[in-house]
Amino acid sequence: MPVRSLAMLALMALTPAAAQTGGPTPEQRMERMEDESAIRRLLILYGTHLDARDFAAYAALFAPEGEWVGGFGRFRGPAAIQAMLEKNYGTAKPGPAERTSQHFLSEPLIEIEGDRAHAVSHYLLLNRSEDDRPVPLRSGRYEDDLIRIDGTWKIARRVTHGVIPYRDGNAASAGQQEKKP
Repeated sequence: MPVRSLAMLALMALTPAAAQTGGPTPEQRMERMEDESAIRRLLILYGTHLDARDFAAYAALFAPEGEWVGGFGRFRGPAAIQAMLEKNYGTAKPGPAERTSQHFLSEPLIEIEGDRAHAVSHYLLLNRSEDDRPVPLRSGRYEDDLIRIDGTWKIARRVTHGVIPYRDGNAASAGQQEKKP
């Protein structure tokens, strides 16, 4: 029996009271679980692509009008986001030996309403030191607005807030302006 069928049977067995009281149906609960799983995967791929310096794959996680807001400014659209990363980090050399950072991400808190969602997660960023050791560089919080486009979740807006060192992602830094492709 397929895994989805088993999961549906388990949900139906556990939720007879919810069905009688007008709560979510097993199908609705399954859809929510699938949406949360897809959103978690998207957020993990964000860090994975950034650490691998695969800036094209990273930028493709954003909606066509998706916005990235952080220490480098505000950038709208995948092309502008990719260009910002290439300008600030250069292009990647192939192979894991060239990696200079590693993001560790917390489990996100996700709220879903139809084809829109909001997620809050935390991160710890390690960088490679001159003597080739991992060194904590910063920790912070991501606030994401997400949108489902043609069945696929995309980042509509990501704001990164520095906790250590402190930096409010919504506050414009000196000379910061929105950049479009």
